[in-house]
Amino acid sequence: MKHIIVDLEMNGVAKEYDNDELKGTTHKEIIEIGAVMLDEEYREIDSFMTYVKPQLNDVVEYRYTQLTGITTAMVKDAPVFADAIKAFADWCASCNDEFKLYQWSENDRTQIVSEMKMKEHLPKGNEVRLTKEWIDFQKEFSTLLGSSKAIALEKAMDYAGENFKGRQHDAMSDARNTAELFIMSRDKEIFKEDLKYIIEAISAEEAEEEASAAIGELIDFGSIKDMIGDDE
Repeated sequence: MKHIIVDLEMNGVAKEYDNDELKGTTHKEIIEIGAVMLDEEYREIDSFMTYVKPQLNDVVEYRYTQLTGITTAMVKDAPVFADAIKAFADWCASCNDEFKLYQWSENDRTQIVSEMKMKEHLPKGNEVRLTKEWIDFQKEFSTLLGSSKAIALEKAMDYAGENFKGRQHDAMSDARNTAELFIMSRDKEIFKEDLKYIIEAISAEEAEEEASAAIGELIDFGSIKDMIGDDE
């Protein structure tokens, strides 16, 4: 069994394409795919990275360049979605073994499936596997820490006592940092022991927030406002 950790970066769809026809699909396009493959011993044995040329926007918008570091020039000659997804799916299958796909949050698989629909791309061959279930490792990591909240990748690395390596929102860097957390978490008992003080702190913090919220629900702020208004 191989383990493939994936990260995607996206760009916004141009306004002229962002209309009612896109409802129920997505308002973004993938512009970068990054992934690492781990073997049964959780050792990195291969990696995959490609930029993807947007088809529904002539440029990588400024805010996405600021976030990802990806410019229009960097994707100008990159493969389009259909070719990039086929290459990625074939790479996943090249391990000649069963594999699981992991994502930090549930957004990456959703983006691929939605973009296939938006671009009327019928998945074929190895691509079909990309539409099946992926594992949300962000959710798994939060559960290990006893948290009900989604934790940002950089924060998760900080909790684990590790510095984020590379640039945030670079698909390859995000995939490798996620893989590092994934490897650390495989022995759950050791993981919990190493992070027990952080786990206790998070549990206490969330308990305090829940208590504050419960108190807030007991107080009728509307009545208080009315009383203040009557006194004026």
